[in-house]
Amino acid sequence: MKRTFQIGTGIFGEGRPKICVPIVEISQSEIWKKAEEIAGLPADIVEWRGDFYEDILRTDKVLATLDGLKGRLSEKAVLFTFRTRREGGNRSIEEEDYYSLNREVAASGCAELIDMEAFLNEERTAGEIRKIHEAKIRVITSSHDFLKTPPVEEMIRRLLRMEELGADAAKLAVMPGNRRDVLNLLQAAVTAEEALTIPSVTMSMGGLGVISRLSGALTGSAMTFAAAGKASAPGQIPVEQTADFLRLLEA
Repeated sequence: MKRTFQIGTGIFGEGRPKICVPIVEISQSEIWKKAEEIAGLPADIVEWRGDFYEDILRTDKVLATLDGLKGRLSEKAVLFTFRTRREGGNRSIEEEDYYSLNREVAASGCAELIDMEAFLNEERTAGEIRKIHEAKIRVITSSHDFLKTPPVEEMIRRLLRMEELGADAAKLAVMPGNRRDVLNLLQAAVTAEEALTIPSVTMSMGGLGVISRLSGALTGSAMTFAAAGKASAPGQIPVEQTADFLRLLEA
């Protein structure tokens, strides 16, 4: 039985895939303005990409920005993400600073979800997940490959390993070089989803992989990312179109 969980707009891992819209603005004022725009859009989750924020290493600024962000989003859940450069993010960060930042965000209570890179340091990540759970915050562990699509067996291994680390959901994003890569991602997604007891989030990036962002009802992917202006990864389509496609596929 799947270990689903509640977010503001419903159950994560149940029913129609949840729509997540990223915020990749640089300044606090721009972040808050974008949050106000997203508040009226058909999204369930808002991802704040902290690696784009100019003051991300100042804890007081981060927590103040996060508090204002949450207050502008009504019932939408907040997902905090610092994507490291090694996994396609906007900047590098020391390992200790990365884990400390995630703990501070969790302790604030202003984010319902935190993205943690599963393979930055597997043993350390497992321990940090337990600490974040003590703050009653859910953790989505993630793995991103912006260069290629690994073999099917490797993609399945990564997703299953994330559950072993203690994650509440497992996320995998890969870059296709051809149509076969997209099909391989979809195959890996279905196989892993059948074996996992936690929700999974899978996608093939870029234009070739758009179908993977819309087929969650088929593959079991619990969340898809859509754009409200700036995209955080290649292949994201506008949030309104994403919502329309998901409703059509559900019908």
